[in-house]
Amino acid sequence: MSDERAAEDVESPLNPERLEAGTSVLIAGPAMTGKRQLLFDLVGGGDETASILVTTKRDADRFRDSFLETRADPAAWDLRMIDCVSRSHSISRVRDSATTKYVTSAGDLTGIGIAASGFMREFHHEGRGVRIGLHTLSTLLMYADLKRVFQFCHVMNGRMASSGFSGVFTLDTTSRNTEALDVLTGLFDAVVEVRDEGDEPELRVRGADFGPRRWTAF
Repeated sequence: MSDERAAEDVESPLNPERLEAGTSVLIAGPAMTGKRQLLFDLVGGGDETASILVTTKRDADRFRDSFLETRADPAAWDLRMIDCVSRSHSISRVRDSATTKYVTSAGDLTGIGIAASGFMREFHHEGRGVRIGLHTLSTLLMYADLKRVFQFCHVMNGRMASSGFSGVFTLDTTSRNTEALDVLTGLFDAVVEVRDEGDEPELRVRGADFGPRRWTAF
């Protein structure tokens, strides 16, 4: 099942309301198994209609639209976007705004961290417990080595925990990145494992109770 599917096409077995503040989540599984939609479900299922989204494959406008298409009340959402794509692919120069920050590429982990920290401070000062979504760590690993991505996730998770923000990151699993999966998994409070071995993908949750612990189709 493709990550392109709309929210109404499938009922997720995850219960986003049970995702506790300050929890970091890794969604890991093969490509094209619906991980992006699961991220949208978790990030968009909190009490606040606000979030910070980091996109490494699509430009900010397309990613924002994809997220809002899955929400019942798109107009109510207050989003902050970090775009890791446009400056490396666009001929015309894109400029930062109050709600969207652009970094040079998915390898600019320092830039991503600075932008995310700025948005987190903004929401924290407002007393809003937003959720953060990053799609996908796999792109970061194409530009930076595992040690740097590990450190980036460690710092991000620490900042989210200290602010009381939840964070949801995705990772494509392949036979070539088993080391990355093993290393990065240990940084997160909970892991949503996704597999695609039958007619439809299945998931299970380890480390938290916002989803099934046994393999469940979705």
